[in-house]
Amino acid sequence: METTFSPGAYRTALFGCRSSPSLPWATMCLGFEAGRAEMGGLTSSGFVDAVAARRGSPRPSARPTGGVRFAFYGRMSTSGFQDPETSRAWQRALSEELVEGVGEIVVDFFDEGRSRRWSWWERPAASALLTAAEDPDRGFDAVVVGEYERAFHGDQFREVVARLNALGVQLWLPEAGGPVELDSPVHEALMVLLGAQAQREVVRARHRVKAAMGYQTRREGRFLGGRPPYGYRLVDAGPHPNATHAQWGRRVHALEPDPETAPWVRWMFAERARGRSVASLARELNARGVPCPADADQARNTPRSGKGWIARTIALILENPRYTGRQVWNRHSTKGHGAGGRAGGRGSGTVRRSSVEEWEVSKQLSHPALVDESTFLAVQRIRAVRPPAKGGEARKYELADLVECGECGRRMDAHWVHGRAGYRCRHGSKAALPRSRQTPRQVYVREDHLREALPGLLSQRGGEPPEDDVGIGVGDHLRRAGLEVVCSHAGWHLRPIPRCPTPDLTASPGQIRSAPETDSTIERQKKNPAASNEEC
Repeated sequence: METTFSPGAYRTALFGCRSSPSLPWATMCLGFEAGRAEMGGLTSSGFVDAVAARRGSPRPSARPTGGVRFAFYGRMSTSGFQDPETSRAWQRALSEELVEGVGEIVVDFFDEGRSRRWSWWERPAASALLTAAEDPDRGFDAVVVGEYERAFHGDQFREVVARLNALGVQLWLPEAGGPVELDSPVHEALMVLLGAQAQREVVRARHRVKAAMGYQTRREGRFLGGRPPYGYRLVDAGPHPNATHAQWGRRVHALEPDPETAPWVRWMFAERARGRSVASLARELNARGVPCPADADQARNTPRSGKGWIARTIALILENPRYTGRQVWNRHSTKGHGAGGRAGGRGSGTVRRSSVEEWEVSKQLSHPALVDESTFLAVQRIRAVRPPAKGGEARKYELADLVECGECGRRMDAHWVHGRAGYRCRHGSKAALPRSRQTPRQVYVREDHLREALPGLLSQRGGEPPEDDVGIGVGDHLRRAGLEVVCSHAGWHLRPIPRCPTPDLTASPGQIRSAPETDSTIERQKKNPAASNEEC
């Protein structure tokens, strides 16, 4: 006959051994295999109840429902290096402990991959919480946060709490032991201290990490992560140098030439050193069907289309010093904070290029080179940045956004040639692609020639030319008049700006001649229409 135990009898047999030494061993162990089957029906809560009953410390009764309805807010910085479930769980556990006996959490708002430096309106979940708080029929009475640093940075706290209080919503913090009162001197001092501590933590962590990464680059030449440069692939380089990390199974990686793409990198440097333009290199690579970086490594370049080479991509390859075999770090950094930063919350703000003095370069070669240093430096001299305008002044274009191409209708680009401002249109063609036979010639016009012609062109439109020197505020004069310049190989003329408000100058109706007969500049255009393209 088969003997079975109920869950209660099984718990007695399992946990009652020590308290009942007289209980026959056979009785205690009888049906153990059958009781193990019952174990599968025992929930985690039931298991804890059994242990608590054995030790004489019954679990507290369930938290009474009702009371204050809380909305929980939490945040995690990086979605790729943290476990969202674990992070949410410990933050929520702290919040539940804080509100125990007062109410219960009825709704969650949790941001993943958002830096604390982002304002609440720039975080999706935090923004949704603020929006929900403005609803008179909201489903919560107060907001609880598991940890100050998870929610606030800098002066965000006072702004958010003041907004919530104005809507009749309290904010609870574990550091305050309950609801935060802005009028309390103690709470105000506490919040100032927490804000300074949060900022200090960010600064200290940033400096520690940057110092460590700089040392690892200079002394060890270690690969610090990210996408491998085009022409390289990642290979295993052994266990992690930190013993604990090595026990966890972490490995370090190194760069080695990719047999499929490395020859093309060498070819780019060799051809560029011979004097070829970057655009011609892009055209030949596209003609040969060579995969571009986004096409060669689609898994690491998901945001990019991978449709072909462009001149900018080749220029970035040619200026990357890692192709010399040295490890280089800190070539780029972020400035500021907020939306528009890198995906996943790993840094925010505008990405800027660091100066060469800020680079961290390995003292020894860390991986096989694809180009020798002499060739690399020769290519950099070809790509030397042009000096700024004379005197260091910024280049100024008086007619920017006011010159349109009469051949294709595009807005002409501001273009600086031979120390002069000008405007050109390439009719949508790109340097990396072969030029179509149907594409018209590029249109180019110098700004000083346009300024000389504007008095006559304005007279033809029934307007008055600018007072004093035509070069002073000529762009503003055209904008007030609601006019723009249309340039083509046949000549130039003025026309009303589309969708522009009523201008100050009234233009006469009728057909507009391309140029007045008395203007010397327009005469040059009429005699030689191709002259507008000679400066390109």
